[in-house]
Formats: sequence, C-alpha cells, structure tokens
Amino acid sequence: MSSPIERSSIAKAAQEKSKPDKPVDVRSDRVRGLLLRILPSGLRTYYVQVARGQRVKIGPAGTYTLRQAEERAKEITINPELAVRKKASALSLDEYITQHYSDHALAKLKNGQKSIDRVKSVWQKFLNKRLSDLTAREIDKFRDKRINAGVAPATVNRDVSALSGVLSHWAKNNEGSVHPLAELEALQVADDETVRYLLPDESKRLRQALADRDAEAATARLSANKWRAVRGKEAMLEIKGYCDHMTPMVLLSLNTGMRQGELFSLAWENVDLSLKTITVLASHSKGNNTRVIPLNVEAHTVLTTIKPDVAKGLVFKSPVTGARFDNVKKAWAEIAKAAALPDLRWHDLRHDFASQLVMKGAPLFTVQKLLGHANSRMTQRYAKLAPSTLADAVGLL
Repeated sequence: MSSPIERSSIAKAAQEKSKPDKPVDVRSDRVRGLLLRILPSGLRTYYVQVARGQRVKIGPAGTYTLRQAEERAKEITINPELAVRKKASALSLDEYITQHYSDHALAKLKNGQKSIDRVKSVWQKFLNKRLSDLTAREIDKFRDKRINAGVAPATVNRDVSALSGVLSHWAKNNEGSVHPLAELEALQVADDETVRYLLPDESKRLRQALADRDAEAATARLSANKWRAVRGKEAMLEIKGYCDHMTPMVLLSLNTGMRQGELFSLAWENVDLSLKTITVLASHSKGNNTRVIPLNVEAHTVLTTIKPDVAKGLVFKSPVTGARFDNVKKAWAEIAKAAALPDLRWHDLRHDFASQLVMKGAPLFTVQKLLGHANSRMTQRYAKLAPSTLADAVGLL
C-alpha cells in the first residue's frame, strides 16, 4: 500500500515536513520525468528521469521552486545526453571513482583495487575537487612537491599514471570533456638501479640456508613423532626433501627469473614437464605479455619433485588459506638472515638469473624475452656485465 506522501501531489509533498520510513519518489503529473525524492531525513530533492535507471539531479526543494524545477526538467529532457555529461563533469574526483570508475577498474584492470587505493591515498587533497576543475598546472605543482620531499621520480610517475587512468575513463565516456593531464609529460627516470646478483660464495650460502632449513624441519618432525609415539598419538607425515614451499620457490626464481607475483599465480595447467616449459600468462605478468620459459635441469627437477598426483590449480598454495599467497616476507627474512645476506631482496633472484645469463654470453635480446621486458631499455642494465662482448664488437673495427 502506498504511503500518504506517495499519494500527495508533488507540490504538496514539497511543502510537507513529514519524514518517511524509507526513500520515497513523488512524480509530477504535469512534466514528464520530473520527480521529488524524499529521504527518511526529510531532505527533499528534485530529479528528472532521463532513461531507465538514470536520473539527473536538479536540486533541493527550497533552493528550487516547483516552477523552476519544471522548467529545468523540460530543458534537460530536450538534450538528456548533454545533461548527463554535465552531471559527470560536476562530480568530484571521489564521487566519480565511487559512482563510475570503481566498477571499471575492478573488472578490467589487473590491479584495479590497488590503483583506486593509490589515487585516494596520494591524491587525497584533490578528492573533493570537481573533475572539470582539475588542471595540469596544479597536478604538476603537487608532483614537484613530492619530488622535493624525496619521493622517487618513478614512484611519482606511477602516482600520476593511476590518477590519469581515472581521468582517461572520464574523458572517454563524457563527450566534450578534456583530459587535463593529456599534455603532462612523465618525469625522466634515470635507470641507475644497482644490479644485485649473487657472488659464488653468496649463492652457496643461500642454498645451504635452504638445505639447512629443510633438514631442521625434517629432524623436528622425527622428534615430534617420537614424542607422539610414546603417548600413543598418531604420527605426522614424515618430511622428505622440501619441508614447504620456500625452497622450491627460491630455486624456481633463480632458474627462471620469474617475479614473485608470477610464482604466486603459477598454475599446474601452465607447467608442461614433458616439453620442459612454464607459460607465464599475460594476466599474471607485469608487462601484460604471455611468455614461455624453458626449464633447465634444476627447475625441472624441482617441479617434478613437488608435483602432486592430481596436478591442478595453483602450484604454490598458502598452508593457511589454501589460496594464492599474499607474501612470504617472514620466511624470506629468516632465510636471508641464515644465509648472512640481510640486504638480499626476493627481486634480486630475478636479477641474478639475468646477470648469470649475460655473464655466460647470452644475448641481451634473449634475456629480454625470458624476463618479459616490453622493451630493451630495462634489459640494458645488464649490458655492463658482459664487457668482453662489447670489447669484441669494438675489436671488429
């Protein structure tokens, strides 16, 4: 049964002070599409319905008289598309993300939620600013402020890229809107990252730390089973070989150059032990390119050893959730400490893979393809590890 408010004329409903239990729409019987939205708080706002599920806000009753709302509704219905574009332009950055961009980012972008979180965190001071009022000048000024505060240029570029993604979506979906950052050039980033790779002694220490960790776990399990046997308890499964996921993951990183996130997402369906290859899917790769990595003897042995009878789904599953790993920071820190390599990052295993290949004479183009770099610029950092190759080229003269 309809409420008394719903049965009221729009003119009467606009004047009343009553508060409904739930939002109520009172429609005009004079102007097509015009309605008054009444909230439980008592707030009354005029809207015009321009399409199924699509409304354009006119304004609150009191600010607008009924006659003014009727005239505005007629103007909007003449060109509803223009009204919708103006509505989008009037939204703040935060409103646009919530109402329009969020669904797109979560559905279409690999790291959609991270991108949204980045914009809301870094560009917090701009969240209440209308999209149409954002300018390249103020973004550039804020960018300079972050650089002066010591933020790395590469990080600032990623910050701007995340914001630009929102603005690109807005400009693309609202004809006549101009992307305010279209002409803003990215900051120059010096590719001076130090290539950290393992020296022979460091490699030996890392592998020994992994072996010791597995052996200690196996010994602890035997001890626990002896304790359980004395008390008549069922024995736990004996540990033979790897005690968990860490040694296999580290060895695969060293022998394939796969990123940590790519390892976390690796599925048995993308491992071919007969052809001795791993396929890294574009959806799991930072560069959004699918690549095939040949398995050397050690990598093939690792995967053969850990392959279950029914090899489906993730190769490495979290023992806590049974799902994809989020991180292995604690275990990695313990291994690095045991190997006396406190400065060694997991990503350095990827550097080691590339460095060892270059130092053994592998062409940079081959290394580029194995690493999945979109262009040769990132791979060039390893060129200095092959000075003899460069000297031989000059020697041709």
